[in-house]
Amino acid sequence: MPVRKRKSKARTSDVAAWAEFLMWGRDFFDELAAVGHSSSTAMPLAEKVWHEIGDQVIAYIDEMHRGFTPPTRPFWAEREFGPPGGKRKLQRR
Repeated sequence: MPVRKRKSKARTSDVAAWAEFLMWGRDFFDELAAVGHSSSTAMPLAEKVWHEIGDQVIAYIDEMHRGFTPPTRPFWAEREFGPPGGKRKLQRR
């Protein structure tokens, strides 16, 4: 029997809302309001969200820029938290 591919638990609207914030570290167009956040409430959640849906955010950004000059990499979240889905950076104390 073929293996069924699982759908991601992240909703597409979540990916679209988080994309700009995770790309630049700021929510210039208040897109996080669609999922109930502002830049100040999103900052503590950014690392967790990046590791959960970072791959989907990168795919969304690539699709959004198809046919245009792609944005510079690494994105803000990649610099701050490492690769998506990977191990989290150690917290400095």
